[in-house]
Amino acid sequence: MTRLLVSVRDEAEAGVATRAGADFIDLKDPRAGALGGLAPERIAAIVRTLRALDPGRPVSATIGDVDVACLDEILARVERVKRCGVDLVKVGVAGGARSGPAARALLRVLAGCGAAVVPVLLADDGVDAALVGAALCEEAFPALMLDTADKGAGSLVQRVPRAELAAFVARVRASGRLAGLAGSLRAGDVPALHALGPDFAGFRSAVCDGARAGPLDAARVRALASALGGCGGMPGSGLKGQTPPFELA
Repeated sequence: MTRLLVSVRDEAEAGVATRAGADFIDLKDPRAGALGGLAPERIAAIVRTLRALDPGRPVSATIGDVDVACLDEILARVERVKRCGVDLVKVGVAGGARSGPAARALLRVLAGCGAAVVPVLLADDGVDAALVGAALCEEAFPALMLDTADKGAGSLVQRVPRAELAAFVARVRASGRLAGLAGSLRAGDVPALHALGPDFAGFRSAVCDGARAGPLDAARVRALASALGGCGGMPGSGLKGQTPPFELA
């Protein structure tokens, strides 16, 4: 079953997403880039709201868009976000021929940083199979995601060959980790997601009234949760190397 991850930017949206059935709540600023980060004090405030509303709902947050070569800056941001009380810290990792060595070095550093980091591999130009392999070599990562940096160029499942997405999901799940897909996903992508079978799928634009920076629409969240088959809870087998609330059916 594919679970629904919804990205939110404030306490009000966090409440809407939770009550409407999102399985994961992800904290980001959609106005600040593909993986735009919120200020740590904002993240902490949203986490407090979510813990009071539903203590078991997994919460992730992005660190913002940072070049893979800026190791010190990335580690500092990871530490700041971790201290806000989130369950998972998402870090964008761009691969390809130009950034591949720096990206692999970043993965090694992130694996030893002491935070529960989810590498978000940017797949605008397709899935970097070598980078996926490098990430899977690091036992510390509880999940891997694919996403896109250019949110105006169509959804991930429209831009990336289906075989590449299926291979990514299969490799990650075979390793015992969770596989996630995101990147301008729309409601019309649900049949493709069912066929691909990721553990979770991330949405923002599709659950907003208007552009991705518009207000969250509870009805759209409920519709997507129903279409994906989510139930607003997380029973089932544990996430590799973690304890609850990291659980997924």
